[in-house]
Amino acid sequence: MLRAAEPGQTPTGARLPRTTHLPLRAPPPPRTMLPAGRAASRPRLLGLSLGLLLLLLPAPSSASENPKVKQKALIRQREVVDLECTFTKMRSNSALRVLFSGSLRLKCRNACCQRWYFTFNGAECSGPLPIEAIIYLDQGSPELNSTINIHRTSSVEGLCEGIGAGLVDVAIWVGTCSDYPKGDASTGWNSVSRIIIEELPK
Repeated sequence: MLRAAEPGQTPTGARLPRTTHLPLRAPPPPRTMLPAGRAASRPRLLGLSLGLLLLLLPAPSSASENPKVKQKALIRQREVVDLECTFTKMRSNSALRVLFSGSLRLKCRNACCQRWYFTFNGAECSGPLPIEAIIYLDQGSPELNSTINIHRTSSVEGLCEGIGAGLVDVAIWVGTCSDYPKGDASTGWNSVSRIIIEELPK
């Protein structure tokens, strides 16, 4: 009479060898054999490449580093008698770039000189030097000098440092040159005169 084989036995009663079940694991990727010299230098070359890439990338800038610009422009048929602009400076360690553009003229019978210059809160720039432009008319025939009446579009421009943060009153003025008599100066005749103020990070 045949008996049913128990688990782990053959019908003849012999024990089957015990099987160990191992977890399935993906085979590792094939490895590429490199020469000893190249295998050691690859990480260093990669580091150098990343370093060069970081040098080429621009540094991130915050919103406070964006330049702030303000412009005031006037048009007059005769001449500008008052041209000033109030500017809010955001940082104390920045510089102000100022520009005046308009027609200038100097007229006199004898030699004369006039200067156009910027002031900041009533004082000329001292960081590092005043921002100015001059016109000089040499002495010649009194009849000829008195008839010269040439108006030319000119500009006065420069950078001023050392101005604290806050409201800054920027103005363009006309004055005399040292050691020279005053002439008949005209500013902004029959044209547009403008002041441009820009805050620049150092």
